[in-house]
Amino acid sequence: MSLAPHLTRAAFRSLRLLDVPSVLAQVRFAELRRRYYAAYWSRTAQEIGATYETLEFGYTRLGRSGTSVIVRGAEVRLDDHLTLDLMGNKAMTYRLMTELGYAVPRHLRFRVGGMAAAEAFLRDLRRPLVVKPVAGTGGGRGVTTGITDAGTLARAAWSASRFDPDLLAEEQLDGHSYRLLFLDGRLVDAIRRDPPRVTGDGRRCITKLVANENRKRLSALPFSALSPLAIDRDSRLYLAAQHLTPRSVPAMGETIIVKRAVNQNNAAENVVVRDSVHPSTIASGARLCAALGVRFAGIDILARDIALPLTRDNGLIGEVNTTPGLHHHHLVANAEPGLSVAGQVAEHLLSLAGEQSTSPRLNMAAA
Repeated sequence: MSLAPHLTRAAFRSLRLLDVPSVLAQVRFAELRRRYYAAYWSRTAQEIGATYETLEFGYTRLGRSGTSVIVRGAEVRLDDHLTLDLMGNKAMTYRLMTELGYAVPRHLRFRVGGMAAAEAFLRDLRRPLVVKPVAGTGGGRGVTTGITDAGTLARAAWSASRFDPDLLAEEQLDGHSYRLLFLDGRLVDAIRRDPPRVTGDGRRCITKLVANENRKRLSALPFSALSPLAIDRDSRLYLAAQHLTPRSVPAMGETIIVKRAVNQNNAAENVVVRDSVHPSTIASGARLCAALGVRFAGIDILARDIALPLTRDNGLIGEVNTTPGLHHHHLVANAEPGLSVAGQVAEHLLSLAGEQSTSPRLNMAAA
């Protein structure tokens, strides 16, 4: 009898410690991320004419005209902890979206001990699956795409269970990956996130090309990415679909897409498409944020053409990300003129703080 259903969530998560190389890579990039966001908010303060103060424990204070706000990395003080936890649970997000009348990818919640149901789902769906943890992770960790057989499904499930014993198998949608950033119901930005790739030199294998890309990411100025590019299960599966392995040596100038998941791409692979998004998609995203009670969200969409309305044939909303990574909208290939996304966010936060400081209720409390 399988012990998987009886293991605790903490026991499953402890399995992540076995992935030592991944953990070490994340540690190396943590300092890069800290330096990036320190420069990010300092530059933003200058852009909007605000003061900038570094506090302890990674916090930063922006101030202007007697009003201040505190941020930490990409985190801002808008959504409450329950909202963050709720949206971090992919199964619950899909349930709420379905109740609101939104089409979502066909999916199944399961555990490693319930593989029979997941295998039946794969057979009935007759298209590739994506397996991911229901909660407890981000940045694409634990996600495997392109699953077409029971063996790959089982391996993907065990990989995802390092982060959460509750798993989600969902249909893999065709199209490009888009991130739409909403702030209190207003679309702030939209980017197309292309998958990460390397370019061959005729000498080095894909593993070495990826290692070189990570070295460049850690040392490059201006910054190009805040996460390591990893050859993981998703990558190996995608390379195999191209009749490649991590040891394959691409020809000089040959471009190889390393994996399907886009979370580990770099600035050259993020493209601003704000003016291309269909108005109905913008309106739908704003309504969804309002209905879910989410004030600051990065809505992920897989679509063939973002300029057309979302339908099951063209594309669907796949995720609602709270605490969205602001760097995705700064590390882009085609930065546009005008107030930056960071500037818009900071202006909004300071405006809200100013309104709260002058509200009668707060004044009465102060008196």
